[in-house]
Amino acid sequence: MEKTMNKRKIQYSYIYLLIGFVSLFFFNGRWILPIAAFIAPIFLIRFLRFQKPFKGFLIIVLAGWVSNIFVWKGMMPMSGFFYYFVSFMMSVFFSLTFLLYRIYTQKLKGIVSTLIFPTVYVIMDFITVSTNPSGSYGTLVHTQSALPLLQLVSITGIWGVTFLITWTASITNWLWDNYFEKSKIYLAFWIFGIPFLSIIIWGQFRLSHTIDSPTVRIASINSSKSEYNHRMTTNYDTLIEKVNEGFLKNCDLATASGAKIVFGRETLISLPADKENDFIKKAQATAIRDSIYLGLPIQVIPKRFPDVNPENKIIWISPVGEILFTYHKAKPTYPGECDYGDGIIKYYDSPFGRIGSAICFDMDFPSLINQTSKMNIDIMLVPGSDWQEITPYHTYVASVRAIEHGFNMTRSVFKGFSASFNYKGQLLSSNDFFKTNEVILYTDVPVKGQKTVYSVLGDYFAWLCILFFLSMSFVYLKK
Repeated sequence: MEKTMNKRKIQYSYIYLLIGFVSLFFFNGRWILPIAAFIAPIFLIRFLRFQKPFKGFLIIVLAGWVSNIFVWKGMMPMSGFFYYFVSFMMSVFFSLTFLLYRIYTQKLKGIVSTLIFPTVYVIMDFITVSTNPSGSYGTLVHTQSALPLLQLVSITGIWGVTFLITWTASITNWLWDNYFEKSKIYLAFWIFGIPFLSIIIWGQFRLSHTIDSPTVRIASINSSKSEYNHRMTTNYDTLIEKVNEGFLKNCDLATASGAKIVFGRETLISLPADKENDFIKKAQATAIRDSIYLGLPIQVIPKRFPDVNPENKIIWISPVGEILFTYHKAKPTYPGECDYGDGIIKYYDSPFGRIGSAICFDMDFPSLINQTSKMNIDIMLVPGSDWQEITPYHTYVASVRAIEHGFNMTRSVFKGFSASFNYKGQLLSSNDFFKTNEVILYTDVPVKGQKTVYSVLGDYFAWLCILFFLSMSFVYLKK
């Protein structure tokens, strides 16, 4: 009788696998449904619960690999063998969390055991984000769009949201194992439900509570769609010259509309090295004439190109023509894209708050942007360049950094989603390159940011997860 029951449970487990597998196609990547991030782990844990650990682990690896191949197609700047290999390794790290949870809960019981899965998941994410050349791109926090939940990022960083999502899966399975007994449901409500609801209520309160702050009009300048469409039919040098001069004319238009700070999308200005100084002088004259803070996103082509990589940088000029700082992109999207910078975030003080800059992919790296925690930056202005498959995903990835560190942010994006957010991640204005002909995005941005717990304490939550897992490992070994 017992053998028959076990056989039936194993058979049912493949139904759980199927549900989990289908959910993985909406778990992350191209077709994100926020609820799928909660559902997929529930059923994959359930599947592995009735399988031999290593066999079940291999099946989940295969399921994750297949789904990754489809959901990340076009979203990762790679192809061929390397793309399939990276998709496979992503699945291995993802599946290891289920295997470890399965092994540990063979000996560790009770509601405390439900904390093992989320802590292991956070640890895997922490290792991945710290070592991965893609940074936080693809992590679980970026599957969520509910701002009340995302306010937790201001306290715990991205790790707290990951913890809550995965804890939901393990607590649901613990109740399932206990046949949803009333006493267990009450216990889960007090241990899990109350904290979860409190976080959502606090997040909603934070969103509704506004601090009066003056605003500054910021204009971010993009390429026109006609320039992009005619890039193959127009003489390249002629087109580049037209874009460069057009940027300065658009600065005048932005000033006429009340903009006090103006900058452009990534590498909007493209120049050979011997013409850089002349153009900077023109830009300085424009900044003085218009009395604006002007950010020049420049790609400088060296004389020895392509043997030497181009520079990708932004130069900030004050209303009196002074060069405030130059920042080079620190995290190229792919090898050989540009010359690496020193990775030091820079800023300047203005009547409109403290202004900093990073470039595009830099915003995917918490360890890089964590420098701002000691800088008290109020506004981050980020030139970017994306492609259609990662639009608008990549801009929302950057917006999480704003919630973490309490700064307001404008991201100007070529072939992507340009947008401004306040320090809570609330959208202030936006335009999509593929859906509009507007070249200038105007936003009235608050001039004050807000200090956050995460900006003070950093990745303490991830380290707490590591300490908890080590203590549970000690208990496991003793048993």
